[in-house]
Amino acid sequence: MLMGTPPGQRAGRKGKGAEGAAMARVVLTADYTLMTDFREIPLATFFSCIPTDYRISRLVFRILAPEPPHDNGRAIIAPYGLRKIEASLLNDGFRREDVVVVLPDHVREFLGPDTEAVGLYEMDPLGLGPVSMSFTNGGQLTPYTKHKFFELMRLLNVPDRKFKIVMGGPGAWQFDYRPGMQETLGIDHIVHGECDHLAPEILRSVIEDRAPPVIRIPNSQAPRLEQIPPIVGPAMHGMVETMRGCGRGCQFCEVTLRRPRYFSYEFIRKELEVNARQGLTDANLHSDDVFLYRVEDYKTMMPNREALVELFKTAMSVPGIDRTHPTHGTVSAAVADPKMIEELSKVGRAAPERWIGIQCGLETGSRRLSEIIMPHKALPFKGHEWPDIVIQGTEILNRNYWFPAYTCIIGLPPEIPEDAWDTIDLIDGMEAIPNNHFIIAPLSFVPVGVLRGQEFYNTDEMLDEARFNVVYRCWRHILGEIDRNLWGFTRLPAPARAVVTATGFLGGRYILRLLERYGERRGFRVRRPALEAASRFTRPRSRVAA
Repeated sequence: MLMGTPPGQRAGRKGKGAEGAAMARVVLTADYTLMTDFREIPLATFFSCIPTDYRISRLVFRILAPEPPHDNGRAIIAPYGLRKIEASLLNDGFRREDVVVVLPDHVREFLGPDTEAVGLYEMDPLGLGPVSMSFTNGGQLTPYTKHKFFELMRLLNVPDRKFKIVMGGPGAWQFDYRPGMQETLGIDHIVHGECDHLAPEILRSVIEDRAPPVIRIPNSQAPRLEQIPPIVGPAMHGMVETMRGCGRGCQFCEVTLRRPRYFSYEFIRKELEVNARQGLTDANLHSDDVFLYRVEDYKTMMPNREALVELFKTAMSVPGIDRTHPTHGTVSAAVADPKMIEELSKVGRAAPERWIGIQCGLETGSRRLSEIIMPHKALPFKGHEWPDIVIQGTEILNRNYWFPAYTCIIGLPPEIPEDAWDTIDLIDGMEAIPNNHFIIAPLSFVPVGVLRGQEFYNTDEMLDEARFNVVYRCWRHILGEIDRNLWGFTRLPAPARAVVTATGFLGGRYILRLLERYGERRGFRVRRPALEAASRFTRPRSRVAA
């Protein structure tokens, strides 16, 4: 969860067109939704997935997604994944003048007769991601992620082009579910998997016409830590990696299939210094579960308190860094070691006006479903204790000024209506926590990970009254958090903050009213909160001494 950025990030000259551009052999870029900073408003990046089909959504996107800072079309700040490819190429002998990272709207200014390849980094190119599928009624509407990617492809498919278009990134999997789309869009090669160590060789094989249209790098050939170079240019949101892989084994997750690897404190510090030199004061420590950083026992997954405290100290010791936020973490770690959260809060200087944001996977409130699809997510506790863990973990995080942003998956293959009602009971219990602060984003099930090959969640066919209530309750709670916290969490000048807050206030109510009308058409009843729900949950005991 991104909690703001200083004015320094917006420094940099605005380009004036081709006069400052220089043709390059290798051009790296991404679609607009990955290049704009969304004004560094907490969780505003989710708005990249709103549909383009309505006037109000187009207005919201225009307000929240300003043109990125640039130097005559060159990106001053770029997505972390794109910076990794840039670093890999430069580390392998490509000259600085031959490799350029540019904004999508300026990409044509850097294309010329000497251009040999354009590399694209994408997260949701076809709009099949969980957030996009949730916001667009199962893909019936067009999210901005897809719209902006298609727009970029139109810019790249110039008449008589001789350069090759290569696409990679977390969204490559989407083309497996849309056969023929690669050819339709004019993408010459798609790369699946981690390719930090292979990017130069892949690019050379592409240029020399030796590469197949689809390049798959198995997890067994993932790079070793010493094969991953540090970034050389500042990354979006001040992001740096702390580790790769997970190990919790959730069936719906692709990352759990990758082996865990931990970056050293020195490596992390070096990348943070690159960001800080650009004026980025937030350190967003990226992992798929920060509480697994240097875990010593994967049977219990007890967090390594000492390693995590040192990680936070490393980030906060970098000159210019003012705040530290882990991108993802599992709430069971907070219950297992509450003292660890207290210590991390002290190092990160968390306070009533300085909350630490973290994205957590709630996924379901069903004890039955938790044991089936994510039994290790509760470790060191039992899978059936998951709802109790979420209640207690939210209390612990809030008490130490951590703001968890939960995700909830709608339509998991084994889900039955009773599971969805259990999730609603859990939301009731969470809302009963005194002075609670959290959000829950309802996401449509997408078949990745162990569940690859299952059907996508179909809203029209699969949405019953229980699942509708999950979606409605999540959005109603989000609206309440917007009303209470958006003004305080948004670090913008007062006039801009007022516009953003008003947009959130009105936009949230618009979405809620759309949901109510949809429910009325389908004949769904809205169940009101049961405030006594907290009494239904027990309190797992922490696994360490205070």
